[in-house]
Amino acid sequence: MRRLLLIALFALSPLSHASSVYQWKDASGNVIFSDQPPPNQQAQKREIKTNVMQTSGGNFNTREAMRNNPVTLWSNSCGQACDDARSMLSKRGIAYSLRNPEASATDYDLLKKLVGSATVPVLQVGSKTLTGFNAGAWASALDEAGYKTPDPTVKGGATPADKGDNKASANP
Repeated sequence: MRRLLLIALFALSPLSHASSVYQWKDASGNVIFSDQPPPNQQAQKREIKTNVMQTSGGNFNTREAMRNNPVTLWSNSCGQACDDARSMLSKRGIAYSLRNPEASATDYDLLKKLVGSATVPVLQVGSKTLTGFNAGAWASALDEAGYKTPDPTVKGGATPADKGDNKASANP
């Protein structure tokens, strides 16, 4: 009964106008919820906080960039260059597919066909392919594709995005 009453209260009153709810028991012992305090009776005041849903992929522009220009990082344990490449994407909050030509014969063959060798790191942004890590060139390609440099005050980072049969790892 208590839950039903609470659900009815929230369904019937617009939450955008309510900032607090009062809870008390009536003479029969029923729990009452209202946006107005009861007359001549003590009640518990409960604050209603805004319910905000965080969507994955950032704002509209970032989601469009992801749709139009998906990012794939070809990398393995190649050392500083691969570490810097993963770090850059993470700091910019960019979701990406991670492909490791060292761990997969299929990825090895695809990378060799793409750039002529299995040397990593390689960044694909949409149809653009960049070989070797160059922070300036990579930043420029990401900016052009719509992945703007994020606000440094916003927390978060990227991890490889699992896209179908691509090999993704939770540890960039």
